[in-house]
Amino acid sequence: MPVSLSPEQKEEAEKLLRYLKQMEGIIRTTPNAEQKARVSREMQRYREKLGGFLAGRDVSRFTADQLRGELGLGDSESAAPIATSPAGRSVTDYSILQKFPVQKASPNSTDPDINLLATLWHTINDEYWPALSELHCKLDFSHSAEREALRAGLENISRNLKVLVETLEEYAGAEKPDFREQLLKMKNRQSRAFIFDSNEALKKLRDFLSKLNDDIAERGGIVINKTDRLKFNSRFEKATVLENRTLAEGLQEFLQFTVEAIEKLNLPTLKAKGQGAS
Repeated sequence: MPVSLSPEQKEEAEKLLRYLKQMEGIIRTTPNAEQKARVSREMQRYREKLGGFLAGRDVSRFTADQLRGELGLGDSESAAPIATSPAGRSVTDYSILQKFPVQKASPNSTDPDINLLATLWHTINDEYWPALSELHCKLDFSHSAEREALRAGLENISRNLKVLVETLEEYAGAEKPDFREQLLKMKNRQSRAFIFDSNEALKKLRDFLSKLNDDIAERGGIVINKTDRLKFNSRFEKATVLENRTLAEGLQEFLQFTVEAIEKLNLPTLKAKGQGAS
């Protein structure tokens, strides 16, 4: 029988369940054994905290969804049934990604990975990066420098996407066979490079955000203003999704977004060179 929680306890439990769900996503996607071990330890800590609401119950192996049911909290966006990927592995329901329908990178873009990645980068630039920017997120010195390096990488991705879109449109309008063949090779080469670079950039971003979220959970000093509420200036910022959330909550959702993005792409380890043309 589900336990009876006070409004304050429900709020605390919801917060813990969101973190636990996020960590489950990281465990499924990270290739880093050290990170997986660290996150597993953190998950056990959160289960223990949630177990405090369930006196006498062994919750050491419960998933976030199972704990939600035991606590009588019902369904939530992040607690929908687990889906199965084409490869047969368990994946999340993409509760964050589904907020942002995939848009074509250009009118003549037919590659689903290119369209998905273009949507992801536009969403990151417009909605999520502003929360991590220097304007809203105060980090210690070393992590501020790491953030700037990440930002430079994201700007390079945006430039590559712009070049790729120009090539896609030029190829669609080309009529001479020889010119079309040249553009096709260029389009395929640029597409592979864009997918490879995007996949790598998303993983770096995920790892950085994971570090920040771990620090927040451990009450460390990397993120200085974690309790500040996010207020975006509509005159020069497009962000609305995280408006009025705390910075800690915003960084948590940003991490979940990258985890879901990497999982949905489901790309193998790619090599920048030596791949055959598609």
